[in-house]
Amino acid sequence: MVRCVRVERKNAEKTRQKLAKAELFDGSYIPERDEKFVYFALKDKPPAKLKLKAIEHPLQKREEFGKPLRQELIGKLTKKEAEELVASFDMVGDIAVLEIPPALVRKQALIAAIIFKNHHNIRVVAKKIGGTRGEFRIRPVRVIAGEKRTHTVYREGGCEFELDLNKTYFSSRLGTERGRIAALVKKGEHILIPFAGVGPFAIRIGKTVPSATVVGIELNPAAAKYFEKNIVRNRCENISAALGDVAKLLPGKFKGWADRAAMPLPKDGTGFLPCIIPCLKKGGVLHYYSFGDSRQPYAEAERQVKDAAAKAGRRAGVLFRRVVRPYSKETVQVVIDAKIL
Repeated sequence: MVRCVRVERKNAEKTRQKLAKAELFDGSYIPERDEKFVYFALKDKPPAKLKLKAIEHPLQKREEFGKPLRQELIGKLTKKEAEELVASFDMVGDIAVLEIPPALVRKQALIAAIIFKNHHNIRVVAKKIGGTRGEFRIRPVRVIAGEKRTHTVYREGGCEFELDLNKTYFSSRLGTERGRIAALVKKGEHILIPFAGVGPFAIRIGKTVPSATVVGIELNPAAAKYFEKNIVRNRCENISAALGDVAKLLPGKFKGWADRAAMPLPKDGTGFLPCIIPCLKKGGVLHYYSFGDSRQPYAEAERQVKDAAAKAGRRAGVLFRRVVRPYSKETVQVVIDAKIL
C-alpha cells in the first residue's frame, strides 16, 4: 500500500500540478485511474491548506528507465550517424514516433530495441516518412518495430483520445496548451474549436468545465468520427462535433455566439481569421496559434490578428503570448491570446 491522494478525474491534472508545486507528487509510482477517480502517490502527508486527504492505496512502482537514447548508442554509431541522430521522439499512447534520417536507416532496429527496453509502455515504434501534407494535415508514419498498427489511445489530463496516426493529425506536444486554456474557461462559456481534430482541445475544456458548451468543427471525416467516439469515451454531453469546412460553416449561426475560440492550426490559420472573429462576442477571447521567426516570434501573429480584427470592424488587444515549441532553427510555434472588442 502507498500513501496517496484520491481526486475526481476532472480535477486530476490541476491536483497533480498542485502536488508537484508543493513537491509532494511521487512520480516513482504510476497513477491509477478508475471510472471516477485518479490516485496519485505522495512523498509526504499534504498540509491542511491544500485540502487534500491522504489515503492508503496499492500503486505500481515505475520501472527504472535506462540511459537516454544518445547515451545508449555511444560506441554503436559512426561519427556521421551520431551527428545525424535525432534523439528526441514523441510518445502517442503506446506508440513511439521517431525521425530516422537516411544515414541511420540501417540502425533503426537497434534504436527501436533501445526504446522498447527503456519504455515498457511502448508497443509500437514508428518513423515519420514525410512532412505534414494534404488537405487534412496528416504526417504519415511507418511501423518499424512492434505491433503492426498506427491506431492507439492517448491519455492526457484525465482524458482519453482514440486516434490513428495515419488517418488523423495529432500533436502530443500541445498538451500543456490544452490544459492552460481549459483552466481559463469560466462556467457557462460558449467555446468554439475550429480544426478540432479528434477532439483534444474540445474535450479537455468540456471535461474540465462541464457547464461550458463546446462546439468543435473538423473537415477530415476520419478525425470527426474519432472526435465523436472520444466525446462518448470521455462522457462529455456538453460537446458537439460537426463535420465540415470552417470557411463554409462560419460564422453562420455562430455569429456573436462564442465567449472563446481556439485555433490549433498553426499553418495557414491567418486565412480563416475572417471566418472566426465574427463568431466571438464583444470581449471574447481568441487563442491563435501560428509560426514565427525565432528572433521576433510574436510580431507576425499579432499583426495577423489585429489586421483581421480591424477588417471585421473590431479591435484586438493582446492578453498573453508564449512560444509553444521550437519548430526549426529559425522558426517557432507561438500562441497569442487576444481579446476581441
